[in-house]
Amino acid sequence: MAVLESEARKGLGRERRKIVLLVALVAGIMLVAHFTPLRAWLDDAQEWKQSIQEHGWLSRMLFGAAAAAAVMFGVPRLPLCGMAGLLFGFAEGFALSLFSTTVGAYGTFVMVKKGFRKSVRAQAQGRPWLQRLLEKPSMLKVFWVRQLVLPGVVSNTLLGLAETRHRTFLAGTLLGYRPLNVAATLVGSGLGKESLAHSAVQLMAALAVINGVAWVLWRRFRKRKAS
Repeated sequence: MAVLESEARKGLGRERRKIVLLVALVAGIMLVAHFTPLRAWLDDAQEWKQSIQEHGWLSRMLFGAAAAAAVMFGVPRLPLCGMAGLLFGFAEGFALSLFSTTVGAYGTFVMVKKGFRKSVRAQAQGRPWLQRLLEKPSMLKVFWVRQLVLPGVVSNTLLGLAETRHRTFLAGTLLGYRPLNVAATLVGSGLGKESLAHSAVQLMAALAVINGVAWVLWRRFRKRKAS
């Protein structure tokens, strides 16, 4: 378990650096857009968002289905979270992205359990340390696996091979996806704000979330290492 936590801490550290770079990039785009003729782009983006949101639940259902299918077949979830924040705002975008990416991950998990075990077992042999750690998976182990720097389709496949219970997979994934989903959705929502001040608040919140989670994991790792 300690090895898994250590790998998760390293993985979250790498993702944290990516989020920080993304925040810096979005902040630069917003500054340029607000103080140059590119301001018209923000107006167009607001009209585009409004036209999508006018379709109500249909647009949410279509986006959720597309995001779930994309995650199920290996598309990284964080850009989809950012897109959800951009189109639907933070609160709605986060709820929609968390639900759809979890459904997509569960789709891969079910496919592995139902018929693809033999075809992927050989590919999983390259990570024997992870296979050992995933023996008798718990919700906490699934949570830590979600912090590893692994393509989502790989972790979903390994969890399917590890005899993980369905409810354990879903609960651990919902908890494990939250930290980075929140940060990515905040960044996307910040890009979709018409006000520069609102964008800045969203981006600072994204940094606060990812740094807060990294600090909690670091503290937990230090305590476990000391004991």
